[in-house]
Amino acid sequence: MVSGARYLYLALVWIYLAGILFQVFLAGMGLFGTTRDFEPHASLGWILHLVPVLLLIVAAVARVGSRLIWWNVALLVVQFIQPILVLLRNDQPIAAAFHPVLALVIFWLAMTIGLKAWRLVREPSPTPA
Repeated sequence: MVSGARYLYLALVWIYLAGILFQVFLAGMGLFGTTRDFEPHASLGWILHLVPVLLLIVAAVARVGSRLIWWNVALLVVQFIQPILVLLRNDQPIAAAFHPVLALVIFWLAMTIGLKAWRLVREPSPTPA
């Protein structure tokens, strides 16, 4: 039987992925909308910035295994760097230009984690001997 923590982990990863997609939509609204307002994009970004910490905690409780824990650590590190790049816009514009590139990396990491979490939930649990 799969633990409830693993189902929670799976749900959180996929909600996080949906949040990333919505974040891209908000960036598009900031670029092409009538108000050119990036505040919703920035606000959601700070919320999404915290999710990998929660994912890492739930992953540990769900006992997803060391490999998946390391995938979560990678996501946490990359997600931590993401908002810092925006702050470099005036002083280091080339570094700041990696902000959308890193968003693709974050999406790829989260998708990889989501697929691994899906397999983890679907695999039969070992029976005690």
